[in-house]
Amino acid sequence: MKFGKPIKIDDGLFQIRAVGARVTVLVEDDKVLLVDAGARLSWGVILKGLKDINLTPAQIDQVVVTHYHPDHSGGLSGLVAATPVKVAAHRIEAPVIQGTEPLPSPFRQQFLATAAKPVVSSMIGGPVAVDETLNDGDVLPFGSGVRVIHVPGHTAGSIALYVPAKKAIIVGDALQYRFARKLGPPAPMVTQRPEEAIGSLEKLLSLDFDVICFSHFPPMRDQPHTALRELVERYRG
Repeated sequence: MKFGKPIKIDDGLFQIRAVGARVTVLVEDDKVLLVDAGARLSWGVILKGLKDINLTPAQIDQVVVTHYHPDHSGGLSGLVAATPVKVAAHRIEAPVIQGTEPLPSPFRQQFLATAAKPVVSSMIGGPVAVDETLNDGDVLPFGSGVRVIHVPGHTAGSIALYVPAKKAIIVGDALQYRFARKLGPPAPMVTQRPEEAIGSLEKLLSLDFDVICFSHFPPMRDQPHTALRELVERYRG
């Protein structure tokens, strides 16, 4: 996936590769919902990607942050300054995004947190107001509805979004699709509670979906529900 170039996953469902992560774009009724904002300085790349699919900054209605890590939230301040977008995040992580609580290092181990601090710092944007705090089960009034699924483990306030109209789930970093294109749990080095993260994935099994959208990997279309069930069962045993 080329930097800044949008890819189409389905009608009204795209991804743009921003700085540090993919930004998912939902389009319905001439409005745009963004999922995540990339790292600092991503806003220009996002706006260029939207222009490539004939969308304008004025059409951006909301950006939903899947979790506080700076490769997902660092681009918020630039995006908020350049567009009329409203910000939504899980209630647990809203204080971090707003800057009223310090941003923890993504890394679990202290020596990695220390070694990676310069890189992490370069990805952080300024604090922004969170206009809507989210909880598990909330339905965003975007198009025909987008459901919030709280999937703690990677971070305490990690969320996935379920888009029934597209039969898609947008999982942030709650899943990986890395080795030999196999579905896997979130990366343990940057996951606060790996066991809890696996347990959270069981929530997704009740959903009807044909595609999984990730923040760092191509979408999974090949029997994703079966792959997720097998993953959960493997770790249950």
